[in-house]
Amino acid sequence: MDLNRLHEILDETTMQLRTGEPVVESTRGSIQVTDMYLMPHVDDVADVEKIDMVLVVVGVDKTKAAARKEELIGLLKTYPAPERLAGGPSYIEVGGVIGDQGAAFQLFALGEVLGLWRVVTPRLLGAEGDKARYMAGAGFVVITGFDGGKG
Repeated sequence: MDLNRLHEILDETTMQLRTGEPVVESTRGSIQVTDMYLMPHVDDVADVEKIDMVLVVVGVDKTKAAARKEELIGLLKTYPAPERLAGGPSYIEVGGVIGDQGAAFQLFALGEVLGLWRVVTPRLLGAEGDKARYMAGAGFVVITGFDGGKG
């Protein structure tokens, strides 16, 4: 699988968007933590389809995505574990294969917009708030599976 080309396609067609403040300070146990979300806010971006992945929203430029669909399908057909991709892996598993969990979210959103699969999140099943975030953090953001682009 040509990971460099996959990441180029993701960069050309998608963007990660935040839903909260760019800097969030909290205490985890006895440790003071500063989380930084250095991406555009979801409300500041127009002309993209927004796919909510619970932990992040991904914006997909539908026109650019459509122009790359066949190339993306060709790349996905060379996924190192095609049976896993067909079986509906989580973003954690795909992130391990393609080198970045954020890119996995982008790939999931891109594939949903292109009709290659559906993204299944805790919210889709009715979970909200902290429960949805906990489930998503534990890996419960998955796709329904890739069928080779037969759709």
